[in-house]
Amino acid sequence: MMEDSASSGRSNSTSTVNQPLLGEQATPPALPGARTPPYTPYPYGPEEVIGGDSVRSIEGRLLSGKTVPSSLDIYLARINADDLFEVKVDIIREMAGMQPSGDWLGRGARALDNPRGKESLGEFLQMRRDLQSRNFKSETFGLLKEKVFLRDTPPSEGSSA
Repeated sequence: MMEDSASSGRSNSTSTVNQPLLGEQATPPALPGARTPPYTPYPYGPEEVIGGDSVRSIEGRLLSGKTVPSSLDIYLARINADDLFEVKVDIIREMAGMQPSGDWLGRGARALDNPRGKESLGEFLQMRRDLQSRNFKSETFGLLKEKVFLRDTPPSEGSSA
């Protein structure tokens, strides 16, 4: 006598091995002729100083709160430092182009210093977008220009810098 599939606990449906879960989509195979984008190495060395800052110094600040950083802490700090430095350099170069009289490439990174001591990639990305979209009319331009001029003003002229 033949068992039906319901009583045997078996199903007539196809196997679920190597099938995406319900609601997930399988990754389609690569298209013929499709190429991966070329690898672009990180453009800055760890010791390269632009605007008075470097990847290494940012990394040091990120790790300063840890007495004995783990290898993961060091790895993540380096990645974050790379990202922060790259965006800071973009901002500094934008400002140098808009205000050539400022010492942006020498000390421009100090204008980006956060008084709370914590550098935020999100804030820097917003500043860069603001500069790129609104140029001289951006809030970022006015803020950074003011910070650099305060730093360059001699103390005898009433500057608080």
